[in-house]
Order: sequence, then structure tokens, then C-alpha cells
Amino acid sequence: MVDIGTAMAAARAERAERQKKKDGEKKSRSGRNHGIEAFDPVKHVSKERAEMFSMWLVILFSIVVGLMMRYAVMPAFEGSDGDLLWVLPMSLVFLIPSLHRLVMSEELLEHYGKGTWFKASFLLVFGWLAITFLLSNPPFGDVGAPEAAAAWTVVVVDGEDLVMTHDDLDGGDEMEFHLSEGQSSLNGDVWLLFGLRDNMDTSKATVSGTITLFDGSVNNLSTNSSHFANLSEWGGSMKKTNSNLSWPTMLPKTEDVGTAIRLSTEGLGIGTHTIELTFEEDGDPWHNSRSYKWKVVVKEYTPPPIE
Repeated sequence: MVDIGTAMAAARAERAERQKKKDGEKKSRSGRNHGIEAFDPVKHVSKERAEMFSMWLVILFSIVVGLMMRYAVMPAFEGSDGDLLWVLPMSLVFLIPSLHRLVMSEELLEHYGKGTWFKASFLLVFGWLAITFLLSNPPFGDVGAPEAAAAWTVVVVDGEDLVMTHDDLDGGDEMEFHLSEGQSSLNGDVWLLFGLRDNMDTSKATVSGTITLFDGSVNNLSTNSSHFANLSEWGGSMKKTNSNLSWPTMLPKTEDVGTAIRLSTEGLGIGTHTIELTFEEDGDPWHNSRSYKWKVVVKEYTPPPIE
């Protein structure tokens, strides 16, 4: 008859013996038996070499695609649907496996798989974007249209007086003039002032436009840059005598060009007058243009409320 203590001791000894055998078996198993592939230095070097050749092949391909898009496709499709400029190079991703089979040796091809094509696709897309962006902007190209440098404003030269709006001089989409008592219109030469900016050569930009008066009549506009400096200096000097006046900054950069346009020599009547301007230039590879639509509102005199 065996007592409980002896039985438990025997069970513990048997369990310890089984555990010891299992540990010995694990230590004797190779890495392959553990599910780990044995490291082969030669194969590893060959795979890294194949990946390097693939990377340079895709980089060269992306450069060719970028040059083709910039100097062949973009000039040919000016003014057309821009979707083609994205779809065409993106579709070339499907040529990556065929390109590798055409150029690479069998020794290198055996290392390529789905992961290779996935990484190569991203490299092609971002490489093409980088090359196209580089060649489409200064100093290699210009696809950006001229633009208004900053603020615009309207002033009226009435004899020896310079009349400005009582509201914010920094025009947004609309600027208002409030007539004084006894006035039926805004009298004098009306001038539009603004700065012109381009990312390459502002001197090549042209400005054309029209003003549609309150009665529906349309007048063509022409620029007169020589008056910009005089009117800006005049308006800026008035800030010294009127602390409430904030003359707008129209030329924040030294390369910006001041532009003055005479809107009317006979003033503006009561109502809304619409200014439509178009800035154009012969860029590279496209003809660039940008349009603006501003309004000048002349309001009749309104007596102050009686308290």
C-alpha cells in the first residue's frame, strides 16, 4: 500500500523527466525545423543586387515619363481636359513587370515578385511627379498665370483733391463710395490701383479688361503704370494727416509691378459698376491667364438719423 506523499513525489519526478526530454528535443532542432529559413549570404546579396537594379530602372523610367509628359504631352493638350495628364502616366504603372522582363536577366528576374511591383509603382508615380513639377516651374517652365499681388483700391482725382472711400481701402470683391450731401455722382478721374505679380517675368504679362457701368454700357480699359507711383505716393501721404486712413499694401515684394487703370474721366454715377480684368502671358508650355471681377458701388447721400 502506497501513501499519498510517495505517490505525489513520484508524479512530480515523472513530470520533470518528461519536461527535460522535451527541452532537449527543442535544443536539438535546427532553425528550419523551427520554421525559420536558413540564412544564405549569397542569395541575400543576389536579392539586394536585384532590388538595386530594379530601383534604378524605375528611376530612369520615371525620368523618361516626366520628360515625355513635360515636352510632348503637355504642349499638345493645352486647353483640353487635364485628366489625361494624370491618367496617361498612371497607366504606365502596368508596364513595370514587362519592362523588367525586357531589360533584366533571368538571374535577376527570379528575385522579383508582387512586392517588387508594388514598391516600383510608388517609385514611378512619385518620380514622375517630381520631374514634372521641377520642369514645369521656374526656371525651366511657367504654368502659373499672373495675379494681383495683394490689395487693390480705387481713388478719384477731383482737381487738387484725392477722394477715397470712407470704408476699407483694401478692396476685397467690392468697394463702396458714399456721396456727400448735394452730390449726384462721383466726380473726377477714377483710377484703379493694384500690383501685378508673376512667378517668372512680370514684364511679359498683359492686362486687359472692361468696366460695365450702372446703366449697362461697357467701356474698354487700358493700363497706365506711370500714374501708379504718383497716386500711391499721394494716397500714402494722406495717411500722415488722417490717422484713421490705412493705405493698402499693393506691392509687398520688390519684383511686383504697380499698375494703374483709368476707369472713367467723368466720374461714376450712383449704382454698381463691374470691373472685369484678365491677366495673360505666354508661359511655357501653356498660355496662362487669370480673371478677376471687382465691383465699385457708389451710394447716394443718406442723412444721419435724427436722435
